Amino acid sequence: MKIAIISDIHDQIENLNWALSQIKENDISHIFALGDYTSSYTAERLQVDNIPINAVWGNCDGDKQSMLRASNNENKNIIFANNVFQTIELDDKKYFITHFPDLAENAAKSLDYDAVFHGHTHHMRDELIGNIPIINPGKLAIYPNDEISFAIFDTKNNNVEFVIK
Repeated sequence: MKIAIISDIHDQIENLNWALSQIKENDISHIFALGDYTSSYTAERLQVDNIPINAVWGNCDGDKQSMLRASNNENKNIIFANNVFQTIELDDKKYFITHFPDLAENAAKSLDYDAVFHGHTHHMRDELIGNIPIINPGKLAIYPNDEISFAIFDTKNNNVEFVIK
């Protein structure tokens, strides 16, 4: 299974549209969204082709109630966490998603997960803590530099590929 990992959109719909078009082209089965959507129209735009989305909140998400309403329609495919992290089980593997690097690093150190994902720093990351991959997909926002990226994680071999605009 391939999982798209996106983070730090900050209402940059043009970059989100680019990422979603790439996601469609890469036979993605699931999306992890790691926070900083900023507003409800970004949550609305995330609803693409009924690909299931697990989402966590970041530190730059405005009106969460509006975002929840925007993602809560009859074709709902976004599941927002009740907290700033979420544990997801797919393909008999366990994943930890959060916006925050410190939570991700602690989760990786616990050795309870097959891979850990975070956002927040706006920089791509592909490291191991012990033997646990810890991955930051980069950002779809336009700052602090013009490097736009997301990641594709392959659950079969625990490999990550960064897709850069």
